[in-house]
Amino acid sequence: MVQKVVPIDVAASAAERAREWIARIDSGALDPDERARLKAWLAEDSSHAKLLDTHALLWSAAARAKFPPAATAANDVYRPRTAFRGGWQLPAVAAGFASLAVAVVLVLVVPRFGAVQQSMAFSTEVGQHRPVELQDGSSVHLNTGSSVRVNYAKERRGVLLERGEGYFSVAKDASRPFEVTAGSTVVRAVGTRFTVRRFENGDTEVVVFEGVVEVRRTAEGSTGSQSTAVGGGPQPVRLGVGQVASEFKDSVVLKSLNDTELHRELAWQQDRIVFDNTPLSDAVAEVNRYTKTPLLIDDAALGSIPVSGAFSTHDVPVFLRSLEHGFGLKVEQRSGTYQISSAAKS
Repeated sequence: MVQKVVPIDVAASAAERAREWIARIDSGALDPDERARLKAWLAEDSSHAKLLDTHALLWSAAARAKFPPAATAANDVYRPRTAFRGGWQLPAVAAGFASLAVAVVLVLVVPRFGAVQQSMAFSTEVGQHRPVELQDGSSVHLNTGSSVRVNYAKERRGVLLERGEGYFSVAKDASRPFEVTAGSTVVRAVGTRFTVRRFENGDTEVVVFEGVVEVRRTAEGSTGSQSTAVGGGPQPVRLGVGQVASEFKDSVVLKSLNDTELHRELAWQQDRIVFDNTPLSDAVAEVNRYTKTPLLIDDAALGSIPVSGAFSTHDVPVFLRSLEHGFGLKVEQRSGTYQISSAAKS
């Protein structure tokens, strides 16, 4: 059996060593001695794990690059790549090698070096929603115009909801609590499902769909442990299935939702908005989350009109037509907005 060997130069820089390890991993399975040496190198400095991960991704991207076909002799055979300095030397081989390298790096690095913090950012545009799988098996489904920053470390899983709304499905891990911070609100869970919504004015709303979460206050934007309970007491507020905590500037309102109301809360995941005797002012505010052309009510008295029905988040004109045909209102598009007024004024 021909063994593929990539020599590892002890005097190489950290970046070069990372590249050489990726090349070695790509050439075949590591033997026990090599695995021990790789783990020892990773343990030397916390930056080594990040370097290895970065160069694995570069290797994978390079392997997927398209190159012009080259003429080859009929008896050409694949020869193992050798050690290199200063740049990548990629033969025209399948990208599967690079995928293997990335997979092995993850197997070697993640369990052993869980203390290395990983940071990721995800966002959605207006009118878009997006499910995202996280590395621990948890997931976040972002609603329209939302952004989160995920910071994972050995002792905790942290998510900063910068704007918008997210539906969180948390994988159980009692040793690493999952915390979502939105403004001055911190929501902690171990394994559960809940939404956190951050309003433009700074208010926050938490809805629980499964399990139990703890809600507390902390300094704006802080992810530290110093905090007070939502109600100002010594303990965080615990919310169960169907419970909602709406945090305003100086107060918190707790309420419960029935199954129908809970289902309505997640209608956006199917590109729908559902209203049930919702005041027109609230309905317009909700529709405005999904359109770049804002709806405006020119008479505050119209805001109390109750609105019911299900509407597509991608078809705002249908909602507007229902206001005209069902409520006798007038809708005009001008100055980049939809103006809603009483038909009696025209």
